[in-house]
Amino acid sequence: MTSRPIYHTRRMIPILCLVAGAVAAAEGLHALLPVVARQERAPQTLRADVRIEREGAPAIDAVLLEHGRTRYLETRTGLRALLAPGKVVVVRDGRVRRAAPDAAIEGTDILLQDLEPFGIGTLAVPQVSDEGPTGIVVTGAPTPPSAYVLVVHTIDPERAVIEKTKYYRDEITNLVKMGRNDDFTQVGGRWRPGTMAVERFRPESRTTTLRLAWKEAPDTPPALFTPAGLRAPSPITWPAS
Repeated sequence: MTSRPIYHTRRMIPILCLVAGAVAAAEGLHALLPVVARQERAPQTLRADVRIEREGAPAIDAVLLEHGRTRYLETRTGLRALLAPGKVVVVRDGRVRRAAPDAAIEGTDILLQDLEPFGIGTLAVPQVSDEGPTGIVVTGAPTPPSAYVLVVHTIDPERAVIEKTKYYRDEITNLVKMGRNDDFTQVGGRWRPGTMAVERFRPESRTTTLRLAWKEAPDTPPALFTPAGLRAPSPITWPAS
């Protein structure tokens, strides 16, 4: 009479372990992502002088500024944009408008949204898909509008930084490119990458590399991080080439 209940109990043990593991992963993710988002936030204004190099194309100089949860990007070729979690706006002909999801830095394989700061709401339903010595892998669909249907972040939990991102377009099996962040340095109390490399796989393989030299920039006008500042003449001073 007791064999049937014991049999069912034994069958339930693996299921209960899976459920417990899923709950633990969800709780861990709930704690981790806000820390990553805080790491992305710049309490002091930070500046990176950027050199963008793509195989087979001329190099591009750019400046990336951060304040709070907003980033300002300007290239020497004339692109100006504000980037916040889930939103990118650009200025064209004196007017500020939302950028198309697939808007890119000209001459590169980097979309403007690739440079958005990470925020809690940037992934609709994030899930832990792997955890090991190389980091915690978080998978999720980006909150619309987005050029991607799925992104996969590998996070270093000690520094709370994203070290690698895989990008999928059109369908969740179509991996189109992968970004790697390396050579991290601390500036203004935050970890920032000294190198960002984006490898495009389709339609042909090539790599775009950003080399970033970071420093604190307390003299940056706060208005630069507003639409009005985006419409105004650029205050950026460029380092000697």
